[in-house]
Amino acid sequence: MWSLETTNKSMQKNLRYPKKRSAKRAALIEVTAVLRGVSTRQVQRVLAGDQNNDQVVDTYMELNEGFDKLIDEVKNLVPFK
Repeated sequence: MWSLETTNKSMQKNLRYPKKRSAKRAALIEVTAVLRGVSTRQVQRVLAGDQNNDQVVDTYMELNEGFDKLIDEVKNLVPFK
């Protein structure tokens, strides 16, 4: 039957990876890779903490903040109900 060990491992795996793909995150990773001249996989590794690259992190964070500001402005202009 099920052991506690197996259940804990599967729960840890599920908590680490989101179940749904984030289109926003994927787009930001792709744009960051193009701007920095690196692969999308390298940007993913930097964001996961497996590699260090401050330029990639800075670029990603600036794009993310700009995107969030843009979304806020659109929400202010277009009334959603």
